[in-house]
Formats: sequence, structure tokens, C-alpha cells
Amino acid sequence: MTSSLISPFAKPDPRLPIREGAPQLTRPSKEESEAYPVEAQRLLVNNWATQKPLLESGQYDLKWLEGRHILLAGATGPGLGGALETAIMGLGTAASVTVVARDLSLSLGYETGKAMQAQADEMGWGQRFHWLNEGMSMFGKSLENIITALKEAGADRVVYFNTVAAAISGLLPGMPPVFIKDYDENGMFQWQLAYLTEKETGITKHVMGEMAVEFPRLLEENDIAVEAAIFADWRGSLDKASRDPNLREYGRQGAYSTSLFMPKDILQEYTRASYGSGKVVMDIFYPMMRTRALPLIPGGMMMANLNETLMKKEGVRRIDVPELAVAALDRVGKALTQGYDNPFPRLDAHDIFLDEWMFEIAARLNDDEDSKFYYKRWV
Repeated sequence: MTSSLISPFAKPDPRLPIREGAPQLTRPSKEESEAYPVEAQRLLVNNWATQKPLLESGQYDLKWLEGRHILLAGATGPGLGGALETAIMGLGTAASVTVVARDLSLSLGYETGKAMQAQADEMGWGQRFHWLNEGMSMFGKSLENIITALKEAGADRVVYFNTVAAAISGLLPGMPPVFIKDYDENGMFQWQLAYLTEKETGITKHVMGEMAVEFPRLLEENDIAVEAAIFADWRGSLDKASRDPNLREYGRQGAYSTSLFMPKDILQEYTRASYGSGKVVMDIFYPMMRTRALPLIPGGMMMANLNETLMKKEGVRRIDVPELAVAALDRVGKALTQGYDNPFPRLDAHDIFLDEWMFEIAARLNDDEDSKFYYKRWV
């Protein structure tokens, strides 16, 4: 099957060892788990330390948050959702904030949720702040608890952000193989993506896609109006050429070419269908972000590090997660108060022009120290 494929990402590099599948979640060590409470506290402090000067400079306008009820799905830990929470709570002007997550009790995400709750208690928010660690659901107790929390907070209308990360990297049945270069402390290797089961494909589409876009309807059915529905995306999901085995581009986005695009297709379809309807629905595109999800994507860290190298070579300033959260809030505010009408804002415009260069390097990366494309020169 591979002989007729013209993509360099569809053939294994004969010099590199192969690992099948994707990186696995590892259980934290005793030392790591003991450090989580301090790390969580530091994360909230550092996020706000970055965000406060940006707001004081007038670069971003978040006055619209005053009196608004905010629902954040997937908002613990060092990702975008957590940074949205620190900006909103740092300002302290929202009517209420409800954080929904689903973290193992031995995790940085869980400790971040605890730290967020403690901060809200210290600020005297009472029923105006809720942290729910049962995840999103379309029925049952989890959904009931979210509705109850919103009603306790007096939220008859919400601005809903969904930044949940819960997709599985792999191949769909019948698709040719994809090989993704990566490295660890032992050197360079390549992932060979495994085929997803029907159940894994369903999970990948459901949590980040189908449920994410159905949730506004569930809120409305429970008498909670949705002022705006905001989703998170990445430009790899737009690269439809990379899904076509007949093209040289096949597989160049790694797992985004094979499975991770599926929930994003659902978000994009929902956003397009909502455009012009009078509802504020936005699917915001972000650059590569150093979040909890990145190390779980095969080759994710390698591509992010390569991207960073190219940004340095081109003199492009990297925009980190805390600022991206503030920039997203600014765009949402403009949509709610100034008629800003872009359903697909691009917060990745500063580095998008590097992609073609990056793919050529990624195809050539190797472990030959004498080569121009020796991986340590680039990552």
C-alpha cells in the first residue's frame, strides 16, 4: 500500500526505530503529585502576572465582562481554559464564573481547580463561583449539577467557552499509514499511528465535537440563554489536503491529518450554520500552545519546538497561553458589544506563514549529526 504513496509522511524512515500508537498518560511520581498544589498556585499567579499589564496597557478591552455570567468547560490546568479563568477572576467584574472539568484527583488540573475555588472563596464569591469536576454530559447527574450551579449563581444567560481536550490520535479504517517523527531523552524515533476502534472514533467526535455544540441547546432547554458560544481550534484542522492519500501533503499534520480533525469539523460546521442567525458563535484559531494536550499528541512537542525555532529565525514573537486567553476574551467582547462579525478569528496569524517551511524541514529531520537536518539543530 505504501509503495504508491507520494507523501514523505506515509513512509517510515528506515534509519529510525518505530513505536506504534501514541504517547500514553503516565501516573505521576510521588514527588510530582506532592508538588502539584504549589505548581497550581504558581500557575494562577503567573497567568495573572502576564495578563494584568496587558489589560492595564489598554491593548485589550475586557469591560464587557462586567455583570456577565461565564461558563468555562475544560478550564483547569495550564491550558487555554485555565488562562481564561485567571483573566476573568483577576478582573473580578463578572457576575459569576462556573468552571467545568474532569480531572483525576492526582493531577495538576485537579489541584488547579482546588486553587481556583480557594481563590474565589477568599474573594468572597460564594455561590457566584463553582468548580465542578464531573465533566460535561448531555444527561444525568453531571448535567443537573451544571444547571443547578448556574441557577445558584443567578445565571439566566451565559457566555459559554468550550476548551475541552479529549480526542484520540490514530488512523481511520482503510486509511494508509502515517509516520510522525519525535524524540525523547534516548534520541529520535517515529510513531506509526494505530487504527482506531469504532468506540475510539466515537469518543473523539463526541466529547470535543458533538457534545460541545449541543450544549448551548441543553442550556436553552433549561431556561439559560446563551449569549455567545466560543470554541477552540487549530489550523491543522483546515488542512484538508493532508487527509488525501493521493497528495504529497498526506499526513503532514500528523494526527490532525488522521483523527484529531474530526471534532473540529463539527465545530466548524456548527459555526458556519450559526453565522448570520443573530447568535454569537465563534471558532477561534490558536497557534501551537504548550498545554496538557500537546505532549499526548504524537510528535506534538517536536513540531511545537520546531515552530518555535523558525519563529526565532524570523524574529516572530511567540504569544503564550495567558495572552492568547486575553486576546480571545477581547474578540468575544467586540462580538457582543461592537458588532464584530468574524466567526473564525485568527489568533495564529503571526506564525501561520511558517507552515510550508516547517513541513519541508519535518519531512527531512533525521538523527545524522552531519546532516543539515539533524534534529538537534532544529528542536
